[in-house]
Amino acid sequence: MPKTDAQFLEDRISMTGTDGWLDLLEDIKNLQSSIANVENINSEKDLWEIKGQLRVINFILSLENATHLALEELQDGNST
Repeated sequence: MPKTDAQFLEDRISMTGTDGWLDLLEDIKNLQSSIANVENINSEKDLWEIKGQLRVINFILSLENATHLALEELQDGNST
């Protein structure tokens, strides 16, 4: 039986509270600091690779907040 949207979002919120998730966020923040340095950009190819990496990093770093917002919107929509 497939998960409901609410179950999916609640599972994701539960995941973001684990020690492993918090460790991952710390590692990703360190990675973000190291690749966001413009001195690391030596070519246009480097620029596009770093841009792609930063998109993924920003997605992961914002996942918890985005999930909370999505769950709130879902619950607000279901309560009417």
